[in-house]
Amino acid sequence: MQINIGLAECHRTLCLIKTEIPILGRIRQSSSQLMKLIVNKHLRMKQKDLKRAYNNVLAQAISTSHQHLFAGNLFGDIFVLRIKELDKGSEEPPGKLQIFPQGGDVDINYLAFHRDFLIVGAVGLIYGLQWNEEEESLATKRSWEVKIPMQVDAVEVPDVNSMWLDSENSLLFAGCGDGVIYQVSLEDGRVQREYRGHTDYVHSVVGNSKGQIFSGAEDGTVRVWSTKQQEQTAMLEPHKNPKLLRPDWGKWIGAVAVNEDWLLCGGGPKAALYHLRSLECTRVFDFPGRVHLCDFVDDCVLIGGEHNHVQSYTLSGALQANIPVEHTACYSAVWQTSPIKLMSIAGFSNKLHILKDFRFLDSKIDLYGNVQGDENDPEEDEELIEEPLTIEAA
Repeated sequence: MQINIGLAECHRTLCLIKTEIPILGRIRQSSSQLMKLIVNKHLRMKQKDLKRAYNNVLAQAISTSHQHLFAGNLFGDIFVLRIKELDKGSEEPPGKLQIFPQGGDVDINYLAFHRDFLIVGAVGLIYGLQWNEEEESLATKRSWEVKIPMQVDAVEVPDVNSMWLDSENSLLFAGCGDGVIYQVSLEDGRVQREYRGHTDYVHSVVGNSKGQIFSGAEDGTVRVWSTKQQEQTAMLEPHKNPKLLRPDWGKWIGAVAVNEDWLLCGGGPKAALYHLRSLECTRVFDFPGRVHLCDFVDDCVLIGGEHNHVQSYTLSGALQANIPVEHTACYSAVWQTSPIKLMSIAGFSNKLHILKDFRFLDSKIDLYGNVQGDENDPEEDEELIEEPLTIEAA
């Protein structure tokens, strides 16, 4: 017996499958492989439609000029949007995006921007691409690259899961899948130092102007480092606090953020606020999902992850914004206050969610299907149901 399935029906089936995929942002490489296995099983669908269904954007960055937004995904594509396009009237849609493919073997885990370089964190590798502001063009050839050292007992190349840029001193701190934070000089590409102490892969690295580095990892710890000392200076274990522990979700820490006075972190444990000097927990936030992103935005706290809303709280714990998102999980949020105020939230979906006042969702921007040149692609004019799929039934 043969079953004829239209491509549109196959697309709907894949969308249902997508909701059943266990997507944990901390298992970045394996989740990418899982997506590719499902893609291979349903090769009858068009490649672009598959990318729309399985787009997972882990990384975003804003250019030094504050005029361009960059987004990178696990398919190895970098999208670029002119930020001024978001300042148009509500009846005029933003212009289409540019896309700069990095290759199907490049998982883009993190992005940062320094001077006129877009910095890409991938698997076992950090590299820089020169950005031409006038021509709005990203170089196809890497200007420089830094390979993450393989540990003696390593069985696989470590992912670069998180990066924090100290632009004033031209230093990059990379938290990797081998549990090590690497301090990289952007002047000569040399790995200057390794911060060791975590016993499992690092998910998040941030720092401040005082020379302190903060890292959260799968081992359930948040560790505090100093660029002036060899060993860690302090350690938090949020899962040991009964008010934070969520046993079904584990002890891992997915996101860390700091400002001058406070430290914010969460993951399997609930998101919580700590006083930076005493490291005492002063506030617990009621975000209901696993935490993959958090940040201090103005005088508020932004928290997102495996939930259909990203939430904004006051420092006293009051919920002030409940922002709906289409992402299965949110992994990235970038924002600026000038010259154009905006925030972009990204994750496991084909859309960027744009906020202009940081409280209310203003628009959603498609990535695949909204790229310059797509209108010249004859495949875009074909109907999804023009060819049936023929599947042999057992």
